[in-house]
Amino acid sequence: MFIVFLGAVVPRVSSAAPPAQEGLELKRFKASETTDAMYVLRATGCRKAGDTCQLELELSEGSGTKRKARLPDGMAHEIQQESQGAASSESWTSGEEERNVTTSVQPVRLEAGAWGLLVTQQGGFEHVHRRHRLYAVKDGGVTEAWNGDENFAGPEQSHVGPYPLAPGSPVEGFYREYAFLSADPESGEPDQWKLDAYRWDAADRKAVKELRRRPERYAAIIGSFKTAREAIAYRGGAQLDQFCASGFLVLESTPFKRLTPGLFIVTTIQAEKKAAEAALKKAYTCNPKVSGYVKAL
Repeated sequence: MFIVFLGAVVPRVSSAAPPAQEGLELKRFKASETTDAMYVLRATGCRKAGDTCQLELELSEGSGTKRKARLPDGMAHEIQQESQGAASSESWTSGEEERNVTTSVQPVRLEAGAWGLLVTQQGGFEHVHRRHRLYAVKDGGVTEAWNGDENFAGPEQSHVGPYPLAPGSPVEGFYREYAFLSADPESGEPDQWKLDAYRWDAADRKAVKELRRRPERYAAIIGSFKTAREAIAYRGGAQLDQFCASGFLVLESTPFKRLTPGLFIVTTIQAEKKAAEAALKKAYTCNPKVSGYVKAL
């Protein structure tokens, strides 16, 4: 972990290269398998404490404003970089409490020879909200090809990521997983959960919904009830003082084709079956009265 002091670094270029760009280059990501084109993430417009940096994406080839895409949220002057664990993914953060902004970047292979970037910006203190974007190369520049912002209407959680469209294929799709934590014992309203999947339409240069090859998800279910109020009450009782059912949602079963319709389930949804089984085991270890099963969605 280290702190980048913007304004202290100006990129140096040879006389044959394009003119130096304002601001600090944060990282380069591969844009093409057939050329040397790179996405360049750059912070511009700030030189001293108190300034707000604008984050921009541009192509490494050529120059001009048409090659740039500006990210929605700016960041404070001192940007702290943290590794995301994967070699190709990165995250930057700045600011404190309500003014905190974190920007994370995940490459996604949209075509056999072309990459896009999934970018998430999140901010806030008590209620963290997120903006998701897909950036791709179009007409010789960087363009925003998709967005999936949260509603900013309450306690929400969402994340995006790439996933393989077919076994052995280098081409990836991407997903947006979303939960709205709205379960209320008085109103009887359940939580909301949704998984949307997308792929890249190379002909039209746009993201389209993927309806067949969607990411796998597994539900660890610890209770099924006729009403949302019953499910909410059960979840509250299952948690005890140690929050044994922490992270479990109360969801209506009808939208899930593999579940019995007309019920309300207490569940946590995981990307892997082993993770769902581990969630069940953890809840049972915490509260032996809890039992359940895992179901593929």
